[in-house]
Amino acid sequence: MNDLTEIIYVEKYRQLFIETKNPIYAWRVFQNARAMRYPIPQEVLNYIANVAHDIVKVAQNPPVPAKRPVALSKALKLHKSVAGQGSAFTEYSSRLKKRKLAIEVVQSEYYEPDLLDYAFEDVSKKTGKSKSAIRENFLKHREQWRTVAQNLVESGLISFTPDGRIEMAIAGSADDLREAAAILDEIQHIKEA
Repeated sequence: MNDLTEIIYVEKYRQLFIETKNPIYAWRVFQNARAMRYPIPQEVLNYIANVAHDIVKVAQNPPVPAKRPVALSKALKLHKSVAGQGSAFTEYSSRLKKRKLAIEVVQSEYYEPDLLDYAFEDVSKKTGKSKSAIRENFLKHREQWRTVAQNLVESGLISFTPDGRIEMAIAGSADDLREAAAILDEIQHIKEA
């Protein structure tokens, strides 16, 4: 894999970990970085060091077997810290579903700058979600995609063919590829600006 692919699949989850403090994103960073032999970011190393410390603390004074799962969940920072708060797993799953909705807008036959309202309507009809919720979700994702796109352009990891087309190596799941297409679209807008 090349540097660009590594940056996308490590940086994307690193940014989500920083933004949400959800440790599942730290584990995604770790998983992707290890698989691609890419350096593990300091934020993730700090999280792992804190978790290691907390697990050793639990091991030094182990709770009764029935309470060990909760103690380990707390050590891994995967527990709910306050009543009513969603779990790390719920947040992660919800974010994946919202990403899929944003990608559906990009894949709509109406996805063009002047037709976005029609794309929101199209996805709303297909999913049963309100048009305003589709719009809000898409705009949030587009902003995140623009940030990633800007970082990729500024880092010089995007190459352009002599005729101005964008070249970017990418790999991943089908949704990762769809999201990469949305990021490429944002890069094109940056290039044209």
